This record gives sequence, structure tokens and C-alpha cells, in this order.
Amino acid sequence: MSGKETQTDFLQTVRSAPIDQVINGCISEFDDAGKLQNATLPHMFLLMHQWYLPSAELVGKLLVLYRHACSSNSKILQLKICQLVGFWISEFPAEFNLDEGLAEQVKELQDTASREGHRRHSQLVDISQVPSFEWKRQVTQRNHVTQKKRKMSLFFDHLGPLELAEHLTYLEYKSFCRILFRDYHSFAKHGCTKDNPILERFISLFNSISQWVQMMVLSLHTPQQRAEVITKFVHMAQRLLQLQNYNTLMAVIGGLSHSAILRLKETYHYISADVLKISDELTELVTTCSNYGNYRKRFAEGSGFKFPILGVHLKDLLAVHLALPDWVEEGQLNVVKMQQLYSILNELGQVQSTPPPIEPNKDLVNLLTVSLDQYHTDDEIYKLSLLREPRTSKSTPSSPVPPKPSVMDEWATAAKPKTNPELINKHIHKMVESVFRNFDVDHDGYISQKEFNIISSNFPYLDRFSVLDENNDGQISRDEMIVYFTQANSLLNCKMGFIHNFLETTYMKPTFCDHCKNFIWGLYKQGYKCKACGISCHKQCKTLLVMECRKRTKSISFDSPAPTLKRSFSFPITHAAPDSMCAPVEHGHLYMKTAVLKEEVESLEDDVQDIHL
Repeated sequence: MSGKETQTDFLQTVRSAPIDQVINGCISEFDDAGKLQNATLPHMFLLMHQWYLPSAELVGKLLVLYRHACSSNSKILQLKICQLVGFWISEFPAEFNLDEGLAEQVKELQDTASREGHRRHSQLVDISQVPSFEWKRQVTQRNHVTQKKRKMSLFFDHLGPLELAEHLTYLEYKSFCRILFRDYHSFAKHGCTKDNPILERFISLFNSISQWVQMMVLSLHTPQQRAEVITKFVHMAQRLLQLQNYNTLMAVIGGLSHSAILRLKETYHYISADVLKISDELTELVTTCSNYGNYRKRFAEGSGFKFPILGVHLKDLLAVHLALPDWVEEGQLNVVKMQQLYSILNELGQVQSTPPPIEPNKDLVNLLTVSLDQYHTDDEIYKLSLLREPRTSKSTPSSPVPPKPSVMDEWATAAKPKTNPELINKHIHKMVESVFRNFDVDHDGYISQKEFNIISSNFPYLDRFSVLDENNDGQISRDEMIVYFTQANSLLNCKMGFIHNFLETTYMKPTFCDHCKNFIWGLYKQGYKCKACGISCHKQCKTLLVMECRKRTKSISFDSPAPTLKRSFSFPITHAAPDSMCAPVEHGHLYMKTAVLKEEVESLEDDVQDIHL
């Protein structure tokens, strides 16, 4: 049977096996002359073995086999073992330079071969000529103080979209080449970048590019200037697509799709239809639809240099790791999982061996690195956006994916609603202040009929204007609104469902903000998720979100419950019949009050993980 047939038979028929059997399978891929017949299984296991045992331990097993072969005078087996180690050194040299334990064990194997008089074997496992890979473990330190106020336009105005795209590609590729298998393994094991500075630095670079795009747009004062910058970034994104650099493309599109940019109605008025069409097409390419189906198809069809969206493949890695066990039985390695992990990691590894067709200017790379070393919070960016184009009663953005108007602050971050009257009163005052801050457009201290109409579009089940306007003077005061919400809370027995327990969260699948409806971009700690009800939002939308924390409310039911609407708020009908006849509006429906059933809190689907770097 040929080596290829043996290899194919092993991977297709063996679903689990002891690790020693897999090692023997790798050795058997070499013929009696020491020539490798099929590299798939050896390459797969040598790449993936750290998932199951340390590299030094693997060499220790091979050393035991080699000594047994020497004792039995099996020269062919001795040669095959050394050929396997030599193949390992040639394919993954960095590990032999960076792993001291591995290097010591290989030297012991080399010494053993020399003592046995096998010079060729000794040469096959010689690692003395392996170059240094210490640069892969070096992480540049970012200066949080001195870089904060540095201007980001050091060279932006002097370079065209082509040069910008090429130098960003070089910078990200250089950072990507530092990532080793151990970094991916650590990420999958912890579900985050804990003790993983190389991967964390690469992710930080991705997010810095996205933030840099936002700040370059918002740094300019006139809509025309901002429109020119957006146009330049769209053309730069086109060039990134030509370079097949999907990772940086994602970062740029993510920056342009940020709610702080999309809300700039006046700016988008000066962007041509052709540019908007290109932007839409590029956004569609990296859209989350069908699990990034458009991107995956385009990436698979490409050849030569192509830079993947790392976040997509990291999610694939996590999905496989969480879905399948490493060991299916005691001592039985899960071969099926190993193959699936290998297909992901091998593809990422191949990227490092194919450099981009770029000849960078090192001075420009240094300038770009400095420009990207910025520290701005999402709140700072959004406030700058509001400064450039203040919110007005007609400020519904005309951008491709317009965010909805903001409504009210989060009530609190407590794990459970509080029934303390003082605390509830504090929440009500805070909510009313938020309403006036967001909707009192003319700042006269009252909500007019026109302003109330804007509020009503976000509160489908809010009472009529005349109900809140108790003195019928044509406007709603703060006191009138406080009275209304206090009464509403009393009728609901202190169960107004606006208290969310938000946690900063890393999403493992595409997620959209429940407030502005825009995509939550980024790789890690992208947004906030309520631990109780599961809604998600951007950091800047957290204090503006108005959605019921539905897992905590009480269900008012009738014999045949009416279908619920997707968006739900609990506002009572304050002018309705007596309590004996009517109950509060629940999910937009009025039920007869026959029973009050406490809703059981169901377990939320665990599709996110909390990240603590």
C-alpha cells in the first residue's frame, strides 16, 4: 500500500486514536529510504501536537522510540524518526529557537545518534543553524501619555489611497507574522487574549485603524472636508480589496460604519452617489450575512498574497474548540477535531509565508505607526461627532444605515431591580432628565407636541400627549413627566423593566446593537450585553438604550395570550378602568387581570464570553 493510501486511510477511517498511534502514523509516512511519501498527516500533527502535549514531551517519545530502534538494530526506523524530526525543524523552525525545553530534547536526540555512530541522523536533527526568532516575541510598548494628543494627520494629507493601503497592509502583515501556534492555542483555551500580548497587540492595531479612520473624519470642521476624507478612505478600501487585504478592509469599513460617522447627515450630503455605491459594495463584502459568506467565498477564490479577517477565523477556531472535545475516550485523541482545527490554523500559517507585493518606505511606516498610536474612548469620539454636527429634531441621519434617535439612560447596573422607593425615585428623575436632554430640542424646559411625537416613535405604547399634559397648557413639564412615570411604576408594583445589568462583552458571532441597529464592530470587548435579558449595544449606546429587561418583568396573562411584539415596553394605561377590570399594557396588549404569573428566568444561550485582559 502506498504512503498516500495509508495516509488517506488513517484520516478518513480513524476518528480517534492513542497519541502514540498517531506518532507511528507520522513515522510510517516515510519510506525505507527516508523519503516522505505524503506530508499531510505529519504536517498536521507537528502543527497541532501542542494542543495535546508539550513539544519537549513529543521529542521525548521519539527519543525513546529511537533508542529502542537502536537496541533492535532497526536502522530503517531510526532513519524514519530522524527524518520526521528533520521535517519538523524545516517546517516550524521558530519553535526550536523559542522553546528551550524542546531544543534540549532535540540536542539529546542528536547526541544519541552521534554516540551510535549515525552521522547522517545527527545532521538531520541538527538545530544549530536555526536562526533567531526572538523578534516574534517582542511587543512594542505604547505610550499612553505622550501619544494621547499627537496629531493623526502627520502624513495622511500627503499620501494617496494607494500608498496608504499598501503601508497599512505592510504594517498589519508585519504584526501578523509574530503570531505563533501557541498564541492561537492560548486564545482558544482562555476564550480571550489573557497572557497573550502578541495577539492582543495585533487586535489593538486592528482597532486602532478603525478608530484612526473615525478620528481623521471628525478632525475636520466642515461637512465638505469630512466628505473628502470619507471619499479618500473608500478609495483606500478599494485598493485594500485589490491587495486582498480583507483584515484592514474590515477595519476601515468598520470605522466608516461606526455610529459616530453614520450620523453625520450634512457630511454624507456631499459624498457622491458613486462613492456611496462603492462603500455599500465593500460593506456587503464583509457583511455578517450567512456567516460572512461573501467574504469566505472571495477569500477562498483568491491566490497569492491574501490577508484574512483574523476575527472571523478566530471565531471559527473557538467554535470548533467548544463544540468538540480534545479527547473522546481516555487516551484517545479526537482525530476529527484535530483535522478541523488544522484546516483553520494551517490556512492562517500559510499567510505568513506569502508576503505582500509591496516595497514599503520605512519612514512612512514609522509615521503611520505613530499616527495609529492614539487613545480615544468611544464616548470621546461620539461627543466629537455631536460637536461637529449637533443633534436636532430633524437630525435623523441620511447615512446608509441610519441609527435610531437616542431615548433614555440606563436605569442602573444592579443585578436585580430594587424596590426601595428612594432608589426608584432616583431612577425616575434620571430617566426624565435623559428624556429632556435628548428631546427638548429648543431647550425651553418643556416637551412640546412636536417633540413628544419624536418620543412616541420610540415608545409605541406611551400614553397620549394629553394624558401626560395634566394642566392642558400644551406642553409637558419635568414635574408632569415625573408624576406620570411614578404612577406607572406604582401600577406595575415597582417592576418597570428598564434596569439592565450590562457587562463588557466579547461576541463570538456577528451582533448588532439593539439601540442604533448598527453592527457592533471589533474583535474583543466590542460592546455591552445585559446579563439578565441578553440585549446588546455599543458602549456609546449603553446610556441611551430604551428596551425592557424582559427577563425580570411579570407576565400578565389571559386564557389565550396574544402574540407579543418584538419590541416591548411596559407602560400602564393611567386613565383606564379600575384595577379589578384592567391590567397594565404588557407587550403592547391589554389583558384582563385574571392571574399574575412570575416569569421564570431561562438560561441565556452562551454565545458570548466576558473578556478580562
